[in-house]
Amino acid sequence: MWRWFAYLSGMLLIGVAMAAVPSVMIVESYVGGSAVHGYKRDGHYFVNPGHARPVVEVSASTWAIVFWMERIWPVSILIPLFAGLSLWMYGKGPNWKPLPVPQGDPPPWFLWSCLASGAGTVVGAYLCWWLTRTPWITMLVGSILFFISTLTVAACYSRALRRQAAVEPPGSRDFFDELEGK
Repeated sequence: MWRWFAYLSGMLLIGVAMAAVPSVMIVESYVGGSAVHGYKRDGHYFVNPGHARPVVEVSASTWAIVFWMERIWPVSILIPLFAGLSLWMYGKGPNWKPLPVPQGDPPPWFLWSCLASGAGTVVGAYLCWWLTRTPWITMLVGSILFFISTLTVAACYSRALRRQAAVEPPGSRDFFDELEGK
């Protein structure tokens, strides 16, 4: 029971870490620029959008939130990631076996599914841009589509590897069995 809870908690924390990856870019796009590269002058707060664009004035609270979010962004990814990986590995238990080493080239369906997931992500993000013309919404939708397609392809490939390991190919007897003549 506890291992199952640790496994699910680990997966949840890994998901939190993955969701934190695009968060700063989305917030900067929403606000209009970076507070770390911006400045404060005479009670006015400015964010710098970069790319030779003019600076944007924001409120003090918005500037502080963006500033501290940019500063703690690496920690907000690494702590949940390492805690999640630890819980996930504990939840796998002592009898956990790693995936078998793939033999040869990946199957053609895997390559086609990678191509299809990439194309689906690009087309979905472009459609979102075409409908909304809002950069932060497009980044959010693109990130969500990327994570969903990547996890789907990875889950299908790991399942195929596990099924492949269940069927033992002929002639794969143990070396010591061959020495003993069994």
